[in-house]
Amino acid sequence: MKIIILIASIFFLVNLNAQPGCTDPLALNYDSNATENDGSCLYPMTNYTMTEITQLSESLKECSGAELLSSGRWVHNDRGNEHEVYLIDSLNGEILHTANIANVGNIDWEDLAESENYLYIGDFGNNGGNRTDLRIYRINKNDLSNSLISAEIIQFAYSDQVDFSENNNNNNFDCEAFLFHDDQLHLFTKNWVDHKTKHYTLPAVPGFHMAQLKDSFDVAGLITSADISLDDEIVLLGYTTLGLNFMWLLFDFNGNDFFSGNKRRISLGSGVTNSQTEGITFRENGYGYVSSEQFKVNDQITLPQKLLSFSINQWIGGTTSTKENYSFDTIKAFPNPFQNSFEIENPLNKTLCWKLFNNFGQLVKNGELIGLKTKIDVDDLPSGIYYLSIFNDKHQCNFTLIKE
Repeated sequence: MKIIILIASIFFLVNLNAQPGCTDPLALNYDSNATENDGSCLYPMTNYTMTEITQLSESLKECSGAELLSSGRWVHNDRGNEHEVYLIDSLNGEILHTANIANVGNIDWEDLAESENYLYIGDFGNNGGNRTDLRIYRINKNDLSNSLISAEIIQFAYSDQVDFSENNNNNNFDCEAFLFHDDQLHLFTKNWVDHKTKHYTLPAVPGFHMAQLKDSFDVAGLITSADISLDDEIVLLGYTTLGLNFMWLLFDFNGNDFFSGNKRRISLGSGVTNSQTEGITFRENGYGYVSSEQFKVNDQITLPQKLLSFSINQWIGGTTSTKENYSFDTIKAFPNPFQNSFEIENPLNKTLCWKLFNNFGQLVKNGELIGLKTKIDVDDLPSGIYYLSIFNDKHQCNFTLIKE
């Protein structure tokens, strides 16, 4: 009996200390008492403008994959082009060196990934969903300085695909994105039908392998590239069928369960400003590059291929900061639930900003807190769940409110 009581006591203490919830202070539903991230974080609609560095070389009109190695930034064109990878100048976009992979073709090259010793080329573009020759080419990084090189071949098939009939741009087995992590290759599909992405894993060694389906996630678009930072932050690049560019930022996940942690969508504008975003790669300290191919606006206007840069630091900083640095424990919002208005009590008596978001992450009201108490009128808003964010340039706290 004593042993049973002891086991029960330990179980109780473990569960008492591990309180699941949203642990990201930058999220709308941040829970200051949560000690274990359960992947429930919700974020406001976020718009971000990338910095255009330069236009890419005329030879890279269909630039698809990108990866930054210690030797420099490497890219390639997609299907129907030469079976070559190119080292480019990150300032002017010009080609500095060309490496021809002599023993393979370019059926539909779509993305690049790297491990410590190898560069991987994903020849897995599959618009029709009927390919039975899906391949990834593995190249020793030391060979890239040569003009003519050869690759080892990784062949694979999807573990859940049984139908190989052609359905052009109407299947869930197209793929344009992958990365290397924990001795495995991780693929993210471009689902034309349901606009989700499926996460598969397979060994990063030559031979034939079955890509094992791990999970799926509704990205509300078409994923075209992926990369992972040294701090295990993942970016999935893509666009919608309307030509709107976006990336999903995945971080604070468990092991290789990439969709178990925080998932934040960043809107990047459209093809009119960025062209067609196709390749993404991290640089260092949260910075990275996006490459795009030509974008056809209409029969008269075609926008050029581009090299752009981005940073994720503004969305990651809160996860490494302590609760005290990002929350004001004395600030209160009441009553909750509320009806036509609520009040914010600010004992700090400092000017702060506030934003109110609906359950879809859309900003519905905002303003400043001046003085000890501020009344917020919301009689024009429908009943439902709202997220209140109060912040200045260094601190932030969040509340979940319900309007009856």
